[in-house]
Amino acid sequence: MPQHRSAMVGGFAIALLAMAGCVRTAAPASVPAPAAADAADARVPAEAIEAASAFYRLHVRAYADGSAAGLPQGARLAACGPQVTRALRGRLREALRLQDRFIAEHPGDKPPLIEDDVFSSSFQDENLLGFAPGRATMLADGSARIDIVLTVAAAPDPPRQRRDYALMRREDGAWKLDDIEFDRSGAGGNARLSLVLDEAFR
Repeated sequence: MPQHRSAMVGGFAIALLAMAGCVRTAAPASVPAPAAADAADARVPAEAIEAASAFYRLHVRAYADGSAAGLPQGARLAACGPQVTRALRGRLREALRLQDRFIAEHPGDKPPLIEDDVFSSSFQDENLLGFAPGRATMLADGSARIDIVLTVAAAPDPPRQRRDYALMRREDGAWKLDDIEFDRSGAGGNARLSLVLDEAFR
């Protein structure tokens, strides 16, 4: 409600919206609510959107337990493995192999992809606070492209939002993450996860 309107008019309008079931619970003041989801393509199965959301829920938890930096390995790789396609899983494992070789051949040097969040456009000094799926679109090859609105923050700055795009593909009877297009304003620049993994050690 614009600030120049009276409190009485504002209260009346909110009451009407509440009666219509249109008022949503506000997000905490310190974290802006993700942008409202756009209308999804009717052809995009709900399972594809839920599969993308499941992956990002796992990734947000990785931030909470301090395991989000760098390539996933060990328990984290095992946890996200079933949520990604064979092609992406193969890229992740190859990147880990090349990273281990770099460490062996260049002791004391920092290898690529050791500190970055490879799954989002967040910068190293930012914390991923949450996400919300947005517009979902079916592509010509049968995959689905789902907008993911990220809420990130780097102290002492207030939280801000970026928009990545999860590319989902149906494989072995389930929708899985196949690639990610990164927000141009973020750490990934104008790039995809697949390109980052393929080119990091060239």
